[in-house]
Parts: sequence; C-alpha cells; structure tokens
Amino acid sequence: MPHETLQTSPRQDQIVRLVRSQGYMANEEMAQHFGVAVQTIRRDVTYLAGLGLLCRHHGGATPVSTVENLDYDARQILNSASKTAIGRYAAALIPDRSSLFINIGTTTEAFARALTNHRDLRIVTNNLHVASLVSGRADFHTVLAGGQLRPRDGAILGATAIETLSSFRTEFGVIGISGIEEDGTLLDFDLSEIQCARTIIRNSRRVLLLADHTKFTRRPMGRVGNLEDIDDLITDRPVSEAFQRHLDAAGVTLHVAENNV
Repeated sequence: MPHETLQTSPRQDQIVRLVRSQGYMANEEMAQHFGVAVQTIRRDVTYLAGLGLLCRHHGGATPVSTVENLDYDARQILNSASKTAIGRYAAALIPDRSSLFINIGTTTEAFARALTNHRDLRIVTNNLHVASLVSGRADFHTVLAGGQLRPRDGAILGATAIETLSSFRTEFGVIGISGIEEDGTLLDFDLSEIQCARTIIRNSRRVLLLADHTKFTRRPMGRVGNLEDIDDLITDRPVSEAFQRHLDAAGVTLHVAENNV
C-alpha cells in the first residue's frame, strides 16, 4: 500500500519559521498574526507536530530539536510528492553515460527512482536504498561504499565509506541536506553524514543540491558547507528575494520543480 502524501501549506511553513524565530509562540498570538481562528492554528500545530516539524505544548508550540533528525519513515512520507518532482527534475539534468555520486536521504532516493530512462550511468553511493533501486539495470555500473550500515535508513558511514568516496572523481554529485540557513549555510545532524557529504562535494565537478521547501525551516547544528560549495539548487517552491541574492552571489543556479504528482 503506498504511503500517504503529506504536504505543508504556505501558512504552516510560516508557522514553523515563526516558532523557530521566537522560541515559543502561543496559539492566540499566531491566530492574531495570521488573522485566522485559534482552532485553525491548533489544527495546524497538531498537524505540524505530527510531522515532527515543531513541538506542541498546551496553548502553543516550540521548535524541534537541532540535534536529532526525523525518523526515516516520517521523512519518506513528508512532502513525498514534492520530493518526487525534485527527483525527476534533477534526473533530467543528468546526461546518459555520466558518472555521479548519490548520497543519503529520501530526496536523493526519489532522484534514483527517476533514473529509469537513463543509460550507461556510473554511480557511486553510500546509500543502500539507492544501490537497491538501481541494481536491476545491467548497463548501470554501481559502486556501493563500504563502511558501517545504519539500519534505520540504509546509510553507509564511517572511515571506510569516506575512503571509498574519496577514491573517485565524478562529473556530478547529487546530495540532499537536512536544513538550509537563511544566509545559505548548509546544515545536517550527523557528523558522519556531514563528512561523507563534504567528501562528495570535494570530488564532484558539478554539485546538485536537492532540497524541498521544508529544509528552509529546519536548523540542525552541524555545518556541511555553504552555497559556494554547490552549483545547482533544485527545490519545489520559489525562494525569498534575500535568498535569491545569496544564490546569485554564489553563482548557484536555482531550479524550481513543479509538483504535478
């Protein structure tokens, strides 16, 4: 049975940003801010708490942890239609007979699913799910990094994984991220993931960052890099004017994938 698709509305995205910036917001305050009924805000807060995007308290909400990511199952269904659109858009940027890294994450897994019409790809990955998704293609040559398997999400991490990734230089590096700061800082939760992502960035001629709009509302404490480290950002909604200026300054091309799923 397919997973239910869970999406967030523009108002719900703004609620997450507001709670993050204030630390705590009462439902009554948010109702006044958005000009809606308190009951509407309560439903929004309950929904967002169920997605793990904020913490619900009696009468209000606080931000989620900056040190722990959402469960893998929750990430699979959160904005899955948008992730599918992003994956398809990014796949269209990859020519046949290319070499590429694909790292950890549910959005990069959506990208891997979208490679079905490609031919003769050379893939290096530290994502067990990605390797499984492309394993049926006889014309794909896939290298799966060695290292320690994290069972909950299929990530392969550790010194051996970094050594494997460091042994290659590819045309494309396709990466996901857990959070993006307003100044363009790229963030993640786990140091081992960060080290693998940095290795992919260093060894890719063109880096494609895949991130749906919810990543702009999350603030993990680990720093992967900044916009100067990537070449393309593929997301599902237009960015703010201020963030677009950061993209322009860093020479990053923005791609907005329309969600027609």
